[in-house]
Amino acid sequence: MKVKYVPVENAIAEWGDKKSLLKRWEGLNQYTLNRWITEMREHRQFKQYVITPTHKLVFINLDGFEEFLRWKQRIVVK
Repeated sequence: MKVKYVPVENAIAEWGDKKSLLKRWEGLNQYTLNRWITEMREHRQFKQYVITPTHKLVFINLDGFEEFLRWKQRIVVK
């Protein structure tokens, strides 16, 4: 099954699949993205931002992913 999100007129996408995240975050690779999605699923603060309706299909909330990255940044800086 291939699902493609097509925003309605004047709407901004809130969720995306792995491919859309890789496009949006240039320089991010598949291996790192997979690790981070796993980390998000296991963290109580970020697990609501990952939806996995099937084992091959994953949707990630774009704002939630950015929040996760900012959280990771704070951990690394400390």
